[in-house]
Amino acid sequence: MALIKKIHHQEVEGVRFGKYNLADNSTTVMYSLGNTIIDSGPPNQWKDVKNYLSGTNFKKVVLTHHHEDHSGNSAGISNYFDVPVFCHKFGIEPIRKGFPLKLYQKIFWGRPKKFDPLPMPDKIDAGNGHILKPIHTPGHSPDHVCFLEPEKKWLFTGDLYLATRPKLFRADEDLAGEIESLKTILTYDFTTIFCAHKGIVENGYGELQKKLSYFNDLVNKVREMNLNGETTLEITHKLFGKKDSAGMISFRHICFENLVKECLKVKAP
Repeated sequence: MALIKKIHHQEVEGVRFGKYNLADNSTTVMYSLGNTIIDSGPPNQWKDVKNYLSGTNFKKVVLTHHHEDHSGNSAGISNYFDVPVFCHKFGIEPIRKGFPLKLYQKIFWGRPKKFDPLPMPDKIDAGNGHILKPIHTPGHSPDHVCFLEPEKKWLFTGDLYLATRPKLFRADEDLAGEIESLKTILTYDFTTIFCAHKGIVENGYGELQKKLSYFNDLVNKVREMNLNGETTLEITHKLFGKKDSAGMISFRHICFENLVKECLKVKAP
């Protein structure tokens, strides 16, 4: 697999890249708007990313966060095309110095090369009359950013959405932070969202509302089950079942039980 599919919504083009097309989260969508590329794709797809970008008139790259499937080709793009790559200030150090990867991450996406990104400006001239507003939305990662195109009511969500009712959670994610970020993003006016894994979601605002409600309900349910004496593993099996393929592949770096554990860390209102 390589360049798997192109998707379009008005002036936005999305290109899905990945070595293994097993599920939405095993591939990543890079978006192109005007002269701007949002995210740089997994590093093991550099050849095909380079070929795709060579046929565009892009002038800059903005990153939603530093994870390898989103920032992975930034060094190659910066060096080969001589264009700036911007990220949130909290993402500069891991991109510059590198960050640890689990075996499954190396297999699915590869290891990014180190380089020096530029700090994200307060607004981005994306070209063709489009202005993007970066909105800090930590939780999935400390440096996570969404990009709002207010005139079109478009929101590029990186990994903030992923699914309305997710079961899997990374060991290094912060559920409380993600809940607060969902509340923050829902104060903005948008309709369509562009998810880096799910793709284009037409009723994006409504889907993010559903996700916030799901998380709030799940936190209350897990807290009640725990107060009744059930362990995190027992709660996990009752809510999500015992078969957790992603947990097995990732050695529990991404699994059902991580979400249950995070629910118990969220402070009661």
